[in-house]
Amino acid sequence: MLQSLLQRAREARSELGDGEGLEEGFTLIELMVVLLIIAILLAIAIPTFLGVTGSASDRAAQSNLTNALTEAKAVFQNTSNYVGDTPAVFAGSAPEFGWISGTTACSTTSVNCISMETLDLATTNDGLGVTLATYSAKDNTCWFAVDLESNPATGVTATAPDVAFGTPSGATAAGVYYAELSGAGSLNVGSSNVNSDCSAHYADTTASFKWASTYAGAAKASD
Repeated sequence: MLQSLLQRAREARSELGDGEGLEEGFTLIELMVVLLIIAILLAIAIPTFLGVTGSASDRAAQSNLTNALTEAKAVFQNTSNYVGDTPAVFAGSAPEFGWISGTTACSTTSVNCISMETLDLATTNDGLGVTLATYSAKDNTCWFAVDLESNPATGVTATAPDVAFGTPSGATAAGVYYAELSGAGSLNVGSSNVNSDCSAHYADTTASFKWASTYAGAAKASD
Protein backbone atom coordinates (compact mmCIF):
# COMPACT_ATOMS: atom_id res chain seq x y z
CA MET A 1 0.00 0.00 0.00
CA LEU A 2 2.81 2.44 0.91
CA GLN A 3 4.68 1.61 -2.29
CA SER A 4 1.54 2.35 -4.29
CA LEU A 5 1.12 5.73 -2.58
CA LEU A 6 4.72 6.70 -3.27
CA GLN A 7 4.37 5.59 -6.88
CA ARG A 8 1.32 7.79 -7.33
CA ALA A 9 3.10 10.72 -5.71
CA ARG A 10 6.02 10.35 -8.10
CA GLU A 11 3.72 10.11 -11.11
CA ALA A 12 1.89 13.22 -9.97
CA ARG A 13 5.21 15.12 -9.73
CA SER A 14 6.21 13.89 -13.15
CA GLU A 15 2.91 15.03 -14.67
CA LEU A 16 3.39 18.45 -13.11
CA GLY A 17 6.78 18.63 -14.81
CA ASP A 18 9.02 19.10 -11.78
CA GLY A 19 12.25 17.64 -13.03
CA GLU A 20 13.29 14.08 -13.44
CA GLY A 21 10.06 12.43 -12.30
CA LEU A 22 10.67 8.88 -11.25
CA GLU A 23 14.44 9.39 -11.24
CA GLU A 24 14.26 11.81 -8.31
CA GLY A 25 14.25 10.87 -4.62
CA PHE A 26 11.42 11.31 -2.14
CA THR A 27 10.60 14.78 -0.92
CA LEU A 28 10.28 15.56 2.78
CA ILE A 29 6.54 16.00 2.37
CA GLU A 30 6.18 12.55 0.83
CA LEU A 31 8.07 10.95 3.70
CA MET A 32 5.99 12.86 6.25
CA VAL A 33 2.78 11.67 4.59
CA VAL A 34 3.97 8.07 4.74
CA LEU A 35 4.93 8.40 8.42
CA LEU A 36 1.57 9.96 9.18
CA ILE A 37 -0.24 7.06 7.52
CA ILE A 38 1.85 4.56 9.51
CA ALA A 39 1.10 6.42 12.77
CA ILE A 40 -2.64 6.38 12.02
CA LEU A 41 -2.59 2.65 11.27
CA LEU A 42 -0.70 1.93 14.50
CA ALA A 43 -3.09 4.08 16.51
CA ILE A 44 -5.97 1.98 15.19
CA ALA A 45 -4.29 -1.43 15.36
CA ILE A 46 -2.63 -1.38 18.80
CA PRO A 47 -5.78 -0.80 20.93
CA THR A 48 -7.62 -3.40 18.85
CA PHE A 49 -4.83 -5.93 19.37
CA LEU A 50 -4.70 -5.29 23.11
CA GLY A 51 -8.47 -5.63 23.37
CA VAL A 52 -8.44 -8.94 21.51
CA THR A 53 -5.66 -10.40 23.67
CA GLY A 54 -7.39 -9.26 26.87
CA SER A 55 -10.68 -10.78 25.76
CA ALA A 56 -8.96 -14.05 24.82
CA SER A 57 -7.33 -14.20 28.25
CA ASP A 58 -10.71 -13.69 29.93
CA ARG A 59 -12.33 -16.41 27.82
CA ALA A 60 -9.52 -18.81 28.74
CA ALA A 61 -9.91 -18.01 32.45
CA GLN A 62 -13.68 -18.48 32.24
CA SER A 63 -13.23 -21.79 30.43
CA ASN A 64 -10.84 -23.01 33.13
CA LEU A 65 -13.26 -21.94 35.85
CA THR A 66 -16.22 -23.65 34.17
CA ASN A 67 -14.29 -26.89 33.69
CA ALA A 68 -12.99 -26.78 37.26
CA LEU A 69 -16.52 -26.25 38.55
CA THR A 70 -17.71 -29.25 36.53
CA GLU A 71 -14.98 -31.38 38.12
CA ALA A 72 -15.89 -30.08 41.58
CA LYS A 73 -19.55 -30.94 41.10
CA ALA A 74 -18.53 -34.44 39.96
CA VAL A 75 -16.67 -34.87 43.26
CA PHE A 76 -19.75 -33.58 45.08
CA GLN A 77 -21.90 -36.32 43.53
CA ASN A 78 -19.86 -38.99 45.32
CA THR A 79 -20.65 -37.79 48.85
CA SER A 80 -23.51 -35.28 48.38
CA ASN A 81 -21.39 -32.56 50.03
CA TYR A 82 -17.99 -30.90 49.87
CA VAL A 83 -17.02 -31.79 53.46
CA GLY A 84 -13.37 -32.80 53.63
CA ASP A 85 -12.71 -31.83 50.01
CA THR A 86 -9.28 -30.23 49.75
CA PRO A 87 -7.09 -29.09 46.84
CA ALA A 88 -5.50 -32.55 46.91
CA VAL A 89 -8.92 -34.21 46.51
CA PHE A 90 -9.79 -32.05 43.52
CA ALA A 91 -6.30 -32.51 42.05
CA GLY A 92 -6.89 -36.25 42.07
CA SER A 93 -9.98 -35.73 39.95
CA ALA A 94 -8.65 -32.92 37.72
CA PRO A 95 -4.83 -32.82 37.74
CA GLU A 96 -4.77 -30.41 34.79
CA PHE A 97 -5.51 -27.56 37.20
CA GLY A 98 -3.26 -26.12 39.88
CA TRP A 99 -5.61 -26.44 42.86
CA ILE A 100 -4.71 -24.30 45.89
CA SER A 101 -6.31 -23.46 49.23
CA GLY A 102 -9.00 -20.80 49.23
CA THR A 103 -6.92 -18.55 51.46
CA THR A 104 -4.13 -18.53 48.84
CA ALA A 105 -4.41 -16.24 45.84
CA CYS A 106 -3.85 -17.11 42.20
CA SER A 107 -1.28 -14.68 40.79
CA THR A 108 0.42 -13.63 37.57
CA THR A 109 2.83 -16.58 37.85
CA SER A 110 0.13 -19.21 38.42
CA VAL A 111 -0.61 -21.67 35.61
CA ASN A 112 -4.19 -22.97 35.39
CA CYS A 113 -4.53 -21.96 39.03
CA ILE A 114 -7.82 -22.60 40.84
CA SER A 115 -8.25 -21.28 44.38
CA MET A 116 -11.00 -23.28 46.15
CA GLU A 117 -12.86 -23.06 49.45
CA THR A 118 -15.74 -25.14 50.80
CA LEU A 119 -18.81 -23.52 52.31
CA ASP A 120 -21.36 -24.21 55.03
CA LEU A 121 -24.66 -22.85 53.78
CA ALA A 122 -27.60 -23.84 55.97
CA THR A 123 -26.13 -25.60 59.01
CA THR A 124 -22.74 -26.13 60.62
CA ASN A 125 -20.48 -28.47 58.65
CA ASP A 126 -23.00 -29.17 55.88
CA GLY A 127 -20.37 -28.47 53.20
CA LEU A 128 -23.02 -27.75 50.60
CA GLY A 129 -21.09 -25.11 48.67
CA VAL A 130 -17.75 -24.38 47.05
CA THR A 131 -16.17 -21.19 45.74
CA LEU A 132 -13.53 -21.14 43.00
CA ALA A 133 -11.29 -18.33 41.72
CA THR A 134 -8.86 -17.99 38.83
CA TYR A 135 -6.71 -15.18 37.42
CA SER A 136 -6.67 -13.58 33.96
CA ALA A 137 -3.26 -11.92 33.71
CA LYS A 138 -3.62 -9.99 30.44
CA ASP A 139 -6.10 -7.50 31.87
CA ASN A 140 -5.46 -8.02 35.60
CA THR A 141 -8.85 -9.59 36.32
CA CYS A 142 -9.94 -12.34 38.70
CA TRP A 143 -12.97 -14.49 37.89
CA PHE A 144 -15.01 -16.32 40.52
CA ALA A 145 -17.65 -19.05 40.52
CA VAL A 146 -19.66 -20.42 43.42
CA ASP A 147 -21.77 -23.58 43.54
CA LEU A 148 -24.57 -23.46 46.13
CA GLU A 149 -26.28 -26.82 46.54
CA SER A 150 -28.69 -25.35 49.09
CA ASN A 151 -30.21 -21.97 49.86
CA PRO A 152 -27.66 -20.06 51.98
CA ALA A 153 -28.75 -18.80 55.40
CA THR A 154 -27.44 -16.07 57.68
CA GLY A 155 -26.00 -16.79 61.10
CA VAL A 156 -24.47 -20.16 60.17
CA THR A 157 -21.42 -21.16 62.22
CA ALA A 158 -18.89 -22.83 59.95
CA THR A 159 -16.49 -25.60 60.87
CA ALA A 160 -12.95 -25.03 59.59
CA PRO A 161 -11.76 -25.30 56.91
CA ASP A 162 -15.28 -24.45 55.69
CA VAL A 163 -16.47 -20.83 55.65
CA ALA A 164 -19.99 -19.57 56.32
CA PHE A 165 -21.23 -18.11 53.03
CA GLY A 166 -24.18 -16.12 54.39
CA THR A 167 -26.25 -14.28 51.78
CA PRO A 168 -24.05 -12.03 49.62
CA SER A 169 -25.74 -9.83 47.03
CA GLY A 170 -27.05 -11.75 44.02
CA ALA A 171 -26.56 -15.28 45.44
CA THR A 172 -29.46 -15.87 47.81
CA ALA A 173 -30.69 -19.21 46.46
CA ALA A 174 -29.23 -22.53 45.35
CA GLY A 175 -27.45 -22.36 42.00
CA VAL A 176 -24.20 -21.38 40.30
CA TYR A 177 -23.09 -17.75 40.32
CA TYR A 178 -20.20 -15.75 38.90
CA ALA A 179 -18.27 -12.59 39.72
CA GLU A 180 -15.40 -10.51 38.40
CA LEU A 181 -12.78 -8.51 40.27
CA SER A 182 -11.09 -5.88 38.11
CA GLY A 183 -8.15 -3.57 38.65
CA ALA A 184 -9.90 -0.22 38.82
CA GLY A 185 -13.21 1.26 39.87
CA SER A 186 -15.12 2.92 42.65
CA LEU A 187 -15.67 0.11 45.15
CA ASN A 188 -12.12 0.21 46.51
CA VAL A 189 -12.30 -2.91 48.67
CA GLY A 190 -9.35 -5.00 49.71
CA SER A 191 -5.76 -4.23 48.75
CA SER A 192 -4.48 -2.33 45.74
CA ASN A 193 -3.52 -5.45 43.81
CA VAL A 194 -6.09 -7.75 42.22
CA ASN A 195 -3.84 -10.80 42.12
CA SER A 196 -3.37 -10.57 45.90
CA ASP A 197 -7.15 -10.84 46.29
CA CYS A 198 -7.72 -13.49 43.62
CA SER A 199 -8.74 -16.15 46.11
CA ALA A 200 -11.95 -17.99 46.93
CA HIS A 201 -11.69 -16.76 50.52
CA TYR A 202 -11.74 -13.13 49.39
CA ALA A 203 -15.08 -13.62 47.66
CA ASP A 204 -16.54 -15.53 50.61
CA THR A 205 -15.57 -13.00 53.26
CA THR A 206 -15.94 -9.61 51.53
CA ALA A 207 -19.27 -8.12 52.59
CA SER A 208 -19.58 -5.90 49.49
CA PHE A 209 -19.06 -8.78 47.06
CA LYS A 210 -21.70 -9.21 44.32
CA TRP A 211 -22.66 -12.24 42.25
CA ALA A 212 -24.52 -12.78 38.97
CA SER A 213 -26.00 -15.78 37.18
CA THR A 214 -23.75 -15.49 34.07
CA TYR A 215 -20.23 -14.40 33.18
CA ALA A 216 -21.63 -11.68 30.94
CA GLY A 217 -23.70 -10.27 33.76
CA ALA A 218 -21.00 -10.69 36.42
CA ALA A 219 -20.82 -7.67 38.69
CA LYS A 220 -17.42 -6.01 38.57
CA ALA A 221 -16.24 -5.72 42.13
CA SER A 222 -13.35 -3.26 41.90
CA ASP A 223 -10.22 -3.47 43.95
